[in-house]
Amino acid sequence: MEIMTSPYKLAKDSPSRQLLWELGQLAISTQEGFYAHLDRESHKRQALHQQALAAATAKHESVRRTAEQYQERLEEQIRAEQKRRDDEEQRELEKLRRERVEQETAERNRDVERAKTIELEKRTAEVKRLEKEAAYRRKAERERQDTETAKRQEEERKKTARQKDDAAAAEVRAREATVIAQKARSAPVVQAPAPIPAPAPPVQQATLTTHLEAEHSRYLEIHRALKELRNFMTTQAKQNAQLKGAMGDMRREIRKSVGQLRDGKGANKVQLQTTIETLKKAATVVEPQVDITMFLASPPQVDDRNGPALLVYLLNIFAKAMISQFINEAGVKPLIADNLGTVASHIFALDNFRWKGISLIDVLIAKFHVVCPVLFGIYGNERTPEGKQRLGWWREEDGRAFVPEQRHFERMTGLGAGFAGISLKNYEKARAQNPYPDKHYWTSLACITNVSPQQITQTHFVVLKGMVENFESKFLHFFGDAAIAALRLGLIELPRRSPPSVAAKSLAGLVDVLKRDKKLTL
Repeated sequence: MEIMTSPYKLAKDSPSRQLLWELGQLAISTQEGFYAHLDRESHKRQALHQQALAAATAKHESVRRTAEQYQERLEEQIRAEQKRRDDEEQRELEKLRRERVEQETAERNRDVERAKTIELEKRTAEVKRLEKEAAYRRKAERERQDTETAKRQEEERKKTARQKDDAAAAEVRAREATVIAQKARSAPVVQAPAPIPAPAPPVQQATLTTHLEAEHSRYLEIHRALKELRNFMTTQAKQNAQLKGAMGDMRREIRKSVGQLRDGKGANKVQLQTTIETLKKAATVVEPQVDITMFLASPPQVDDRNGPALLVYLLNIFAKAMISQFINEAGVKPLIADNLGTVASHIFALDNFRWKGISLIDVLIAKFHVVCPVLFGIYGNERTPEGKQRLGWWREEDGRAFVPEQRHFERMTGLGAGFAGISLKNYEKARAQNPYPDKHYWTSLACITNVSPQQITQTHFVVLKGMVENFESKFLHFFGDAAIAALRLGLIELPRRSPPSVAAKSLAGLVDVLKRDKKLTL
């Protein structure tokens, strides 16, 4: 700060000036002290402000470090939690993968075992068939030899007796020639003995009380007639080498084609065409002939009942192979039954394989009556051998023990689905006539759903589920609102009024499946 210098400070001659200068110096000194005091206060406040700023900065730094530490701990926790979740998810995925692999492995093993079992059954059945045929041939040969030997012996005995009689007669005539000459007379004519009357026909089985039992009995007769036809054709083949070769080749071709049937649109075109061509060849073989009415449930009244036996024989082979496919394939995968039923229905619908315009599908239906009688209103007690037999419960290869329950249910599932696959076919746009209309499906459904609680069995529930599952849309197409009422009766009311069982619960579960997948509420 610049200090003003008085011009009178050097003046010595004036006391007033001296006094004025001293007063000026005093004022200046006081001002400088004041400003110095202000500077000191300012420095103190500045120091205090700087200390406060430093303290605030230190506090802020402390807070920041604390926040960063908390953030690091939080991020570490988040990373640990995420890692735990990832590890847990990985373990769950690994567990699911292992379970899926184990399930697929088990399924493959079951398929392999099932295939082995089926192949073993086929081989065993083939061996038994060959053994039966060989035994039949040996028996027939022994009977022929015994007959020929007895005939030869009888002829030799008669010849010896005639020779003895002739010798005795010649000796008598020689001794009494004269007497004989005088009394010669014509020898009396020996009359032939009267023909032996034909044996009376066997007493027919008494008429069954109900229409269903009577119809079932008729189809069992058709099944027995088909067995007799097979024996007849075997005998004919032995006498005709050309027929034997053709019959064997056709039989193998049909079994091969049916065995190759699979699921998928257009997947069976080649197999179907091969079967049709094979059966067409059989239809041209007019000899031997057979009475076709033996294989019809309601035969017409006609004079000419004969038809080509080879065609009926091969249709029987085809029907038997189709039943095996329903059991072995549709029993495991019921969805394939629709395609299998299409092939079966198409074959029996063709005019080439009809007799006087009548389809021979009764050959196939007769086999359904044998293996799955509940479709046609036949009941039985599952706890007794007789009841199991009536229900179609199959036996093991040894013919004594019945197959296990699970195997029986698989058979019934496939046969129920197969029956639906045949009877729910739409021929509205087809030129051919439906060989087995949808009314038969309705009748079978009614036979099962109207069973009383005392007669209902698990077999009924399994067969009904096989008939309905995957075929509800076709059922609704044919019967509309009546089908909904029938489904409500079969899937809700029938299990509700029947004794509880696993099969009944499984059938009732279809209600939720239809609601979820088909948007159909019963």
